[in-house]
Amino acid sequence: MLSRVVIENYRSCLHTSIDLHPQLSVLIGPNGSGKTNILQGVMFLNKLSQEESFDRSFRGRGKDAAAIESRIKAVFEHKKTRVQLDAAIAASTDESNNDVILTTRQRWKVRQNKRTRTSFEMPLFLAQFAHHLDPRRSFVGHYAFTYRALRSSAAVPRWARTVMSRVANYCDRIRYYGASQFTNPSNCPASFQIEEEEGVSKRLRRVSRFRGHERILYGMYSAEKADESLKYQQFIDIVGPRGLKLIDDLSFREVKTSSTEYSVRVGGKIERRKKNSIIVIPEFRIGKEKLSPNQLSEGTFKTLSLLFHIITDDASALLIEEPEVCVHHGLLSSILELIKTSSLAKQIILSTHSDYVLDHVQPENVYLVRFDKAEGTQASNVPRAMTAREYAALREYLLREGNLGEYWREGGLGDRP
Repeated sequence: MLSRVVIENYRSCLHTSIDLHPQLSVLIGPNGSGKTNILQGVMFLNKLSQEESFDRSFRGRGKDAAAIESRIKAVFEHKKTRVQLDAAIAASTDESNNDVILTTRQRWKVRQNKRTRTSFEMPLFLAQFAHHLDPRRSFVGHYAFTYRALRSSAAVPRWARTVMSRVANYCDRIRYYGASQFTNPSNCPASFQIEEEEGVSKRLRRVSRFRGHERILYGMYSAEKADESLKYQQFIDIVGPRGLKLIDDLSFREVKTSSTEYSVRVGGKIERRKKNSIIVIPEFRIGKEKLSPNQLSEGTFKTLSLLFHIITDDASALLIEEPEVCVHHGLLSSILELIKTSSLAKQIILSTHSDYVLDHVQPENVYLVRFDKAEGTQASNVPRAMTAREYAALREYLLREGNLGEYWREGGLGDRP
């Protein structure tokens, strides 16, 4: 479980510290306070666990004089073990304003039973395999060059390797949902294409090239095709006619195609390669009509995307940006109940501008986010931000008079929604 995050020198987060709730954390505050920057800062942990970021950092690729170095300190707690990961990250942004890690250095501090401690350097990506590593041997194959990054790992005890492997797998399974990803479904393609390669695997799924609308459609298709699709069926039951009645059915029509590619090898030899593909056509049925994804309303598409993330994603942590966007209150109430139920199995951090969202959570779940010109983005948990007398007055108000959303509207939590 991720218990604490400190983000330094990242956008508005000059030194932002937040002690997270073990289940559900709700960030509130005005526009520009830095709620999204906190979510994106946490998402750095996922990026560090990816092979692409690892390759960039340790192969020395992508140097950029304009890169800004940020620092992330993440504290994880499990039973009697406490793990702290300190990462210095030089990153730039691409044309879509996404963070691209260029170089990074990561140091671990592991403590068990308040007595046994150890400290060492190891990339988060490799830490996923830490309990399999033998630091006395050189790596082979693709990762042979990384041996220098593990020269200190010989001193890491086996119990620490097991713990850091769990932490790395947690970071690898952090997922992000932002409503802005799914604006204007008319931009969504009516189909997408998957390549097949004979002799390699039945289906080569190039998920990395999918973005936005196409990526979520691919995720739905993959879940429907999975051998164990119980979660997908649960998703269909919830959004279908027996549940929220967003759609009546969702199906995927497959059209197989093939093409031949030619390449000239050294010596003038022509090599021919047959490439098989599948064109996948999603079809949403509403009443008697069959609609393409780009014919859905923005609210329907965003709600389907959000519910798919909540119900089917086997995430360790789910970061949600403004779940209330394009969702009416009646439906939002059901979504919030699903979020709370899901937070029992995976840690959820969400940002919101909606007082209606606060009506469904407790004060200990809420964090006030504000921006100060000198200190940058600051976040404080509601019970800790209040004096004992103020918090007692809030509890009395919730018990006798109203709800947390109304308290926020009346200015009891500072800036109004």
